[in-house]
Amino acid sequence: MTFREVLRKLNNRYVYATLLFLVVIFFIDQFNVFEQIRLSKVLDDKQQQIEYYEKLVPESKQYLNALQNDTATMEKVAREQYLMKRDNEIIYLTETQE
Repeated sequence: MTFREVLRKLNNRYVYATLLFLVVIFFIDQFNVFEQIRLSKVLDDKQQQIEYYEKLVPESKQYLNALQNDTATMEKVAREQYLMKRDNEIIYLTETQE
């Protein structure tokens, strides 16, 4: 088969229509190849986030249980995060420069 014979076989409207269809599907369509690659990366990122937060759930449940049942933990959180104090205490706040 020579090059001219190949060109003659490819020179019909069905080949043109097929090529046009493929160009539209791969490059112009709303869900083109580039969009699919981008969405795949986003999906991978979201799955990593899900795994990360699923690992945090048991730790958070343990911390919540400690806050609800352990008075020492409650007092520690109240003092450190909310700057609460007992009636006869004085709190001194110091700022450090970084």
